[in-house]
Amino acid sequence: MRAELVTTEDIFNVISKTLGIMSAKVLSHGEIVAYIFYNMLKEEASYSDNELAEWTMIAMLHDIGAIKTDGTNVDLSVLETKNVWAHSIYGYLFLRYLSPVGSKADAVLYHHLAYNLHNQISCPYMKEAEYLTLADKMDVFMRTDIPGMERDYFAKKAGIDFSPSAMDRFNRAQKHFKFLEKLKTEAYREEMREIFRKVTFSEKQKRGFLEMLVYAIDFRSQQTVIHTMSTKAFSLEIGKLMRVNKRDMDALYYGSLLHDIGKIAIPLSILECPRRLTDEEMRIMKAHVIITDRILNGVLDEKVARIATRHHEKLDGSGYPLGLKETELSNLEQYVAVADILSALYSKRSYKEAFPPEKVKGILQSDADNGKINKEAVKAVIDNFDMITRNYETERNDTMERYKEILDQYDSIYQKFKVIDVKQYYRDKI
Repeated sequence: MRAELVTTEDIFNVISKTLGIMSAKVLSHGEIVAYIFYNMLKEEASYSDNELAEWTMIAMLHDIGAIKTDGTNVDLSVLETKNVWAHSIYGYLFLRYLSPVGSKADAVLYHHLAYNLHNQISCPYMKEAEYLTLADKMDVFMRTDIPGMERDYFAKKAGIDFSPSAMDRFNRAQKHFKFLEKLKTEAYREEMREIFRKVTFSEKQKRGFLEMLVYAIDFRSQQTVIHTMSTKAFSLEIGKLMRVNKRDMDALYYGSLLHDIGKIAIPLSILECPRRLTDEEMRIMKAHVIITDRILNGVLDEKVARIATRHHEKLDGSGYPLGLKETELSNLEQYVAVADILSALYSKRSYKEAFPPEKVKGILQSDADNGKINKEAVKAVIDNFDMITRNYETERNDTMERYKEILDQYDSIYQKFKVIDVKQYYRDKI
């Protein structure tokens, strides 16, 4: 048994595989930008290993806002040249309010801002923003599929689009570490994993990065945000009532948090369909469990991965995707299955209003009596229904406040960047 149920390297691997499902190009871009950025910071020799790992994670996630603005149909050339502020702002807001990095997220907000406009803003991490800007454009340049990036692009743009000190740091890092050669052979991928293998993020950091990833995926739809949050909350409440030990409570947390991560590949038109799904739409929807398994299997502890991927199995074998029966399902897997159903019944969904408490209890009891879900967990839920839902409502209100704040701040920040866009346009005409 591993000392840590979920390691820092596991967090990196889950994020990497999830971005890969979203878009292979976005994954590759994020990894390469993060690797260039990491080498620039390492050459400076003023960051601890943990700081380097945290900044590398931020760089890896610098385009996470594309989940909101582009969904899974991400064209990298468009992302890097058209309306660059939208994904930059959402990426900043996700990292600022949903992750453990706080104000360091400023580096993501400004990674498309021209260097000669930096005097118009105040940012405690402008140096890192300048490094990230250069690393981002270096990868785009190396892909050679962006119009207008001639061979002397960086020489012409130094001091205008890019910080001269960032250019100098890039050249020094390349001289010392030869990282561009590693990019050609893909040897950088193992070095990237080693960054996270040798450090230990706190439990708060690990959970924070995963929650940010999951909530960023769910941010496409307010109702999916609520479903993920409520399934996690209900799973933990059931775990407490069933006297689950500390390590298993951690497994419940990670498994329930990640149970719908595969929905990153499901079209929003299906996730928010206001009617009963057709057979073909239901087939696509059910695929989210297979995709979740593809992301988590072989990466996370097997117990956690199974909790996440078996929440639609039923004790009588009528569930999916494997049609497992009671003897093949652990108690923890059964608890999350109950929590998932409770969430679907208790919350408003695109195709239904929230059910009243007595109806929720009745459906749960019927499923338990018919041998579909865990009877002990259902009894615990019904006996403690008011307490469980009251605790969940508190968490939901907090999360929805952040959801609303992100939307409000996006509009406010976007208006400021529209002004900068005009200044940048006229600057380029001079």
